[in-house]
Amino acid sequence: MTSVVAIILGVTLLSGPLFPGVTLATEPEPVALETGNVTVSAVELSEDVTLEKGSYGAASYYLDTPPVRVQFANRTGRPTLIYELTIEELGYTRTTNHFLDDSTGDTYTLTLASDTFTDGEIEREQYNGTVTVSKRDGSGHGVVAMRNVTISVVE
Repeated sequence: MTSVVAIILGVTLLSGPLFPGVTLATEPEPVALETGNVTVSAVELSEDVTLEKGSYGAASYYLDTPPVRVQFANRTGRPTLIYELTIEELGYTRTTNHFLDDSTGDTYTLTLASDTFTDGEIEREQYNGTVTVSKRDGSGHGVVAMRNVTISVVE
């Protein structure tokens, strides 16, 4: 029993604050993001972006941006796809990064988180916006697809 306590105490002191350079734990491997390469063969961008009035008297509008479906001609490593919606008239930009890896198949669905606007921010029946899909990989950053969209306000 005394030897077990001595071993536990010794290991604790050796790997603890008395010897800061000594560790018994292994460092996790760093994840190399935006490496490899991605070539996109097709992008399905919807034009159905809406700002929908909240129900039951809510003083909010909810932004609904449909998913974007991307098909790859080639994908290696850990590239990143970026889905972005900009509504300049509202001073609004929303971006979501999607980190791809070896488990990603030949197609991938990009989503953009929903958002809300107050009654005071929404003053028109429609707004112009831009949906952009871009990539970051070992060869740099580039736009894959871009579409101008009309954002309908649904009361």
